[in-house]
Amino acid sequence: MNTAVRRLTRRSSRARHAVVTTLPLLAAIVAVAVAACGPSVGTPAASGTSLPTLGPPWSGPPGPTPSPTSSSAVLIDPELLAILPAEVDGLPVAENAQGEQAALGDPLLAVVASAMAAGFAYDPATNEFVYAVVVRLLPGAMDGAVYRDWRDSYDEGACSQADGVLAHAETEIGGRTVYIGTCTGGLRTYHVWLEDRGVLVSASAVGERRLGERLVGTLRP
Repeated sequence: MNTAVRRLTRRSSRARHAVVTTLPLLAAIVAVAVAACGPSVGTPAASGTSLPTLGPPWSGPPGPTPSPTSSSAVLIDPELLAILPAEVDGLPVAENAQGEQAALGDPLLAVVASAMAAGFAYDPATNEFVYAVVVRLLPGAMDGAVYRDWRDSYDEGACSQADGVLAHAETEIGGRTVYIGTCTGGLRTYHVWLEDRGVLVSASAVGERRLGERLVGTLRP
């Protein structure tokens, strides 16, 4: 094995370890992003139980977005949200500052990402929502194994808020391969790797309107 191959193998191994460590924390941001400003009624899940109480997103504390001169290794780049649709089933997709700041606080995200942004669409009448993280990947940081670890770890973290992971599936939506995780409590996760663009989209959604499927099915070129 030559030096370049050994270096790449070690980097891939470190990336996989960091993703396993990081993504439960990143996925837990779903709970932060939908934290209630006050009491609200949970959305009924397919199993007949209730998901964690949800409420409208908080826009986060005021302050400037980290710039390219910021000491943070991973930048918040709102332009990444241009990949997401402007609305999902009539619900506007807006930047979620609290989710972004929470993700940015995890230094291990820098192992696979150079920048990220978070979007959120929410229906206060039904408590249905979709929360999406758009990640600009570092060159060479993502491969099939790292992507699998990312999905598994993200799903584990997201489903920890909804009674654990129930199932995984692979399908095609909007001409793209989409990996879907289903939590026992009804929440679903969605993952799309736009390999040619060096971007990864991971989303979590709840509700009968399947907002997650609508979102990943209408990603913009």
